[in-house]
Amino acid sequence: MSSIDEIRDTRIKKLKLLQSKGINPYPAESQREISLKAAIDGFEDLEKSKEIKWIAGRVMSLRGQGAIVFATLYDGTGSFQGLLKKDVIGAEKFDFWNEVVDIGDFVEIQGTFFKTNRGEKTLEVKDWRMLSKSLRPLPEKWHGLTDAEERFRKRYLDILMKESKILGSDP
Repeated sequence: MSSIDEIRDTRIKKLKLLQSKGINPYPAESQREISLKAAIDGFEDLEKSKEIKWIAGRVMSLRGQGAIVFATLYDGTGSFQGLLKKDVIGAEKFDFWNEVVDIGDFVEIQGTFFKTNRGEKTLEVKDWRMLSKSLRPLPEKWHGLTDAEERFRKRYLDILMKESKILGSDP
């Protein structure tokens, strides 16, 4: 397992890669049109209309399978799955996502809503943008913060990990 310093150094390199491409890794504005809870609640209408919408959240999980990547986003109101396909988003944007996006980053994704073969509500991504590059990893996915003193000192992480479990996210 990598140390925190090694993980941070890797993420700083990714931050510098974003900056070298002329991308602001901490933009002041977001193009988000609806919250994740609104996307869940109004999913049927969004799916039927085939409208392209922007949603945003913190990346809580990434599952790559060759030319596709599933990403679970969490925004405090709920969690939602995004699907990036290399042939839909384009090879350049797809490869750049894989190069710079980590669990814990805030991103916004744009696309159309559909259900997967397993019935999972999903956004098929047509475009994406970094909102905030995370330089430190989130607590371990399954155990979270187990030390009581650590939970009190890092209350923001404790709340994040508990909220996402309550709302049914992966972590």
